[in-house]
Amino acid sequence: MERFDPVQARRVVQMMVLSAWADGHVEGSEALAIQRQVAGNPMLERVGVVSEIGRETRKWMLADGLDACLATAAGELKDADYRELAFKCCARVMGADRVFPLQEESVLGRVQQLLGLSDADAGRLLVLATR
Repeated sequence: MERFDPVQARRVVQMMVLSAWADGHVEGSEALAIQRQVAGNPMLERVGVVSEIGRETRKWMLADGLDACLATAAGELKDADYRELAFKCCARVMGADRVFPLQEESVLGRVQQLLGLSDADAGRLLVLATR
């Protein structure tokens, strides 16, 4: 399915931004990875200005906390394709700086849980994310 859904697409971008903030700061490589994921995917490319979504998401995260924001965003991903895309995108963003601190690892585990993905699905998606 390559159907664009503006609500789910925005939530995927928000989850990528939140993932980039998992270790407390965003590296340039992570910001570039978000831009690349959006630009290269028909399910995301019409989402709007990524930097604006990033700024709004950071404000939201500072107000409500990382975990609450991730839970809200993941909860609105109704389509399996968007849930899988979100997991792959978050993994790519977290791996963009080639550093995987414990905070990022635990956030990716939380993303997996929130999206209702099995360990087998998460493993398969991680392989796809690292290609």
